[in-house]
Amino acid sequence: MKTVGQIIRTARQKRGLAIDQLSHLTKIDSKYIEALEQNNYSQLPSETFTKGFIRNLSLRLDLNPNEMVAIFRRDYRHPQPIVTPRHLPKLALPDNASQILPFVLGGVVFLIYLIFQFRAIVTPPKLSISFPENNAVLVSPIEIEGDTSLDTTVYINEDTKVKPDSTGHFLARINLPPGETIIELKTVNRFSRSTSKKISITIISK
Repeated sequence: MKTVGQIIRTARQKRGLAIDQLSHLTKIDSKYIEALEQNNYSQLPSETFTKGFIRNLSLRLDLNPNEMVAIFRRDYRHPQPIVTPRHLPKLALPDNASQILPFVLGGVVFLIYLIFQFRAIVTPPKLSISFPENNAVLVSPIEIEGDTSLDTTVYINEDTKVKPDSTGHFLARINLPPGETIIELKTVNRFSRSTSKKISITIISK
């Protein structure tokens, strides 16, 4: 189920609006729009102000303000106190447990590391494109946005190289000539494993 941030980002991109443009139209600071789209609630002001932001953005993007606020309430999480049981059974550990435990933990960590490395070697990196959609009609320059695996590099038409952020998210802005064109995206990890996708779009002006 999509979050309110994902819905707002999709609606903004369908209208060809950058975050700065939407900020100018709504008078909402771009950092708050970006935090909301990324579901980074810790970077937003109070819940009341955030609901106001959502209503304003919804009206500008032709979304239902009440539905968007309802989704936000569903996803918004307040810190919950950790309840620790008062009475826990005591475990009987051998006398040399303190000496064995570091070796056991070290072995588990090393095993997890080997599994992770093996998966990275044999598994191609993921590649999902959130914008633009296939067969979209756009105005150049266009933004290309998506998600891939960590520690990869994204190549767009083999001449534009993009490095994803710490979450695997990438965003690039490129100029294209008018007419029908095919955008080829290729993500390559450090083991030279790759995944490719193609998108067909039409540029109506530059």
